[in-house]
Amino acid sequence: MYILIVDDELVIRKGIRKLLESSPVASFQVLEAENGEEALAVISHYKPDVVITDIQMNVMDGLSLIENIRSTHNETGIIVLTGHADFNYVQTALRHQVQDYLLKPITQDNLNEVLFKTLLKDPGRWTAKLDDLTIRLMTEATQSLAKAVLGENKKETSSVLAEWFAYCTERRYSLLELKRVMAHFDLLFRSELYMILKELTQEQGAENKRNSHSFDQIQKDWEEHVEQWIHHISMKRTPRNKRIVDEALLLIERSYSDKELNLQAIANHTGVSRAYMSKMFRDVMMQPITQYLNDFRLEKAKERLISHPDEKIVAVAEQCGFSDYPYFSRVFKKRFGVSPNELREKI
Repeated sequence: MYILIVDDELVIRKGIRKLLESSPVASFQVLEAENGEEALAVISHYKPDVVITDIQMNVMDGLSLIENIRSTHNETGIIVLTGHADFNYVQTALRHQVQDYLLKPITQDNLNEVLFKTLLKDPGRWTAKLDDLTIRLMTEATQSLAKAVLGENKKETSSVLAEWFAYCTERRYSLLELKRVMAHFDLLFRSELYMILKELTQEQGAENKRNSHSFDQIQKDWEEHVEQWIHHISMKRTPRNKRIVDEALLLIERSYSDKELNLQAIANHTGVSRAYMSKMFRDVMMQPITQYLNDFRLEKAKERLISHPDEKIVAVAEQCGFSDYPYFSRVFKKRFGVSPNELREKI
């Protein structure tokens, strides 16, 4: 996809180029021109998909450039750059069917939104190699999938993906063709989500989707990718306190054997103060975090004593985060009513 930036200020062109190259919307090849006359020559040669142009320029201004583009390359998408002072020009530009405008100073979020809106106004233009039926069904499928993800409806997302991949099977796409089709599908899906969420997460699972080696693997990777989106949205909707406590619980589950794991280490991991972590955990879990950690380690020790009957008790204690054996034996008996040795004897 070619995008042409037209502005007589070099610093603005370079700034927009940098934003485009950082944009998650799609892969762009960025072209530049410093006035309308130079832009027409570039357009004639490269036929860019989108032109982002300033209005006030020397040699040929933006309005004259837009008129020329519309008379010779009517399919080109046009986005106008404007400041508050020349906003009246935008009304004239809109009459020439420009897609949208960007108000200076331009931000990454504003640029992403305008590009996605340009894409969604006419998906067929960006999927020109696909037939009309496929474009229509793809648009409907991505809209339905986005709604199901936002509704955290896993059953519906599975149904939408199954229906879409069944259609792809009927079309008998080769693996390469399917990957190209799913690249368009992904772009439309993320566009739909972005227009509602106004944000994009890092493309979790994107590497898998690109490197899949079979039809079934592509479908499986997409199902996992959508689940990650649902999880992300669910976490955003969860109150902050519970999110942080969930992080703490996960850390305890993964690292309970680490003797250095304590309240301070957990607070550091979740990015809050020791006192705040302690209060949040008590509010959500209805018990002190130190008690929860100790009880979790004791439960794991009990399981290990049963599942590894020949392992020394002191080794079991160390495996479960206890460096002081007498302390471990004492709290174990208090918790379960028997000492570690007595538990072994009962078994």
